[in-house]
This record gives sequence, C-alpha cells and structure tokens, in this order.
Amino acid sequence: MRLSPFFSLGALLNREAAPEPEAAQLAPRGLAAGSVIEHCTVPGVVALTFDDGPFFHTPHVLDLLDQYGFKATFFVNGDNWVDNIDDESTPWPEILRRIVSSGHQLGSHTWSHVDMTAADSATRTDQMQRLDKTLAKVVGKAPTYFRPPYGSCQGGCLTDMQMLGYYVIDFDLDTKDYQNNTPDKIETAKAAFSNAIEAGSPADSWLALAHDVHEQTATVLVPYMLEKIKKHGYKAVTVGECLGDAPANWYRSA
Repeated sequence: MRLSPFFSLGALLNREAAPEPEAAQLAPRGLAAGSVIEHCTVPGVVALTFDDGPFFHTPHVLDLLDQYGFKATFFVNGDNWVDNIDDESTPWPEILRRIVSSGHQLGSHTWSHVDMTAADSATRTDQMQRLDKTLAKVVGKAPTYFRPPYGSCQGGCLTDMQMLGYYVIDFDLDTKDYQNNTPDKIETAKAAFSNAIEAGSPADSWLALAHDVHEQTATVLVPYMLEKIKKHGYKAVTVGECLGDAPANWYRSA
C-alpha cells in the first residue's frame, strides 16, 4: 500500500559513464535530471499507474483497458501480495507477459516493498536487481522506471538509484484507493479522480496512482476512471508516453 506522497525526490537520474548499450539509449530523453517527475509533459493524457501487483485482480484491469483501447503502467513487486512471480505453475508470469505484450508499461516497485530510505545501500541494490533479474527471466527485459514504496526515497536512496540507472516516478493525482477498499468508501476514491478530471482542460494531463491488488479498485474504480477519461476526451497512456519517452527507453537487459 501507499501511505504518503513522495518526499523531495531526485528523478530521472542519468546512468554513470560506460553504460550498457540499453542504458546509453536513455541519454536523449530530454527529461529533467535531478528533479521529481510528478507531472506528465504531454497534454491531454492520463497516465494510470497501478502499484503492488501482480495479483488476482490484475487480469480484470487488463481486460478493462483492452475494452477501451487504453494503456497503463504497472509498478510490480516480486514478493508482496504474492511471491514466486517467475513460477510458471502460478498465474503471475503470464500476467506479467500480458502487461508487456499488450503495450502497457512494466515498472519496478522493489522486490519486497521495503522503505528504500530506511534501507542500507546493499539492501537497496538487492531489492532492485533481484526484481530486475526475475522480470528479465519472465519477460526478457528489466524496467528503468521505478516507484519507491511508501513514496520514500531520500538521500542515499537517490544516490543509489542514480548509480543503478533508475528513474524515480511520482504522481500528481492520488486516488487513495488503498484507504477506501470497501463498496461505500470507494466513492471517495472515485471523487478524488473525478474532481481532478472535471476541473481540467483539454491541455491538462495527470499521473494517477491506484492499486490493482484491491477488489474495489479493479471492479469499481478502474471502469469509472476509464469512462471518465473517455467522456472528457482524454487518452489513458503509459508513464513513458505521458513523458514523451520512446518505449525503447522503458527497459534494459538485467
């Protein structure tokens, strides 16, 4: 779950010298290095992001996105709501492959949802690389976009993310679905999303936070958000797309 918005994060930090070929592609992004990325730069879009999966509700979220022809970003864990995400006897590998093959974006949310500010450097590195290696085993590549659990990545965490070549992603629209996962309370999450969209203009855009691990999010909030996006003439896209970043930059080999 997500307990708070991000602190002062340095984001989209460039990988150091002598990068791997995949990392070298990241240089021409034109995105602001060393500043928090909490807003889309492309107008008229909504970047829906889902944290904490994969989970049993994720396929339904993907079905809904398919119905609308929209895209989203899934920041996943290796051991959080489920574990063994590379075990082919479980649903998780196929869900991860479907996310990528359907044109959605797969991002990192650490291996086991640790507070990356509180963790030491060795733990941070293990959390990121362990998930990278597992995702590369399943989908053939590892993400370069990273959302820290609890919105917590300060000081040494940012230094480590720079060294490891990850781009830290914030949000500017928090549905707070993680606090409202009941039939009555989900109305609060719907209102948070609706109030932002209703107040917008065609030139506006949003980077929205939700969680595909919650039943009320998958069955009530997601269809509501998609319909609201469509009604107001916006387009739901990946985080990379909302930043004008080419898909080739979203991943690298682990």
